[in-house]
Amino acid sequence: RSVSYTTLGLATPVAATVNVSTYVPTARPVALRLQASVPLPVPLLLVSVTGWVADRFDRRLVLLVTDLGRGALMLVLAWLVATNGSIEAIVAVTILATCLSSFFGPAIGSYLPTLVKDESDLGPANTAYASLDNIAFVIGPATASIILTLADDLAVAFLLNAVSFLVIAIIL
Repeated sequence: RSVSYTTLGLATPVAATVNVSTYVPTARPVALRLQASVPLPVPLLLVSVTGWVADRFDRRLVLLVTDLGRGALMLVLAWLVATNGSIEAIVAVTILATCLSSFFGPAIGSYLPTLVKDESDLGPANTAYASLDNIAFVIGPATASIILTLADDLAVAFLLNAVSFLVIAIIL
């Protein structure tokens, strides 16, 4: 078909952010719960801004900036975890990563039609993307648990996540 399913197949699972930072052990369970729950309403708060950005700017550029930004934030999280940074800093970086992630959905949704050659291919392309996104939603946490089990170091998981964002930036 005219859409690059290979690109979609690579981009979607790799771009799925696994929020393994909830694994960070802390003596402050309230701070940890805050870190896990505060990012949840962020996409709702930013919905009008993210749609506007996806409509007004080059969608590929928005995807590139969000992935590079999230990759940089994963490096910051890796550093914070490796240096026993404060949970407050981890919460703040996680919220920033969630803010950037909020821009990805509208941008990819409006970018996808430009990848297909013919309008009749748009349905299959949307189906492929939605399927891969759902698969990534399941495989991402499983992969993160395997990485955490094998590496026994949360910083390594964040470094690998940062690399995944770089890979997507190169694909884009």
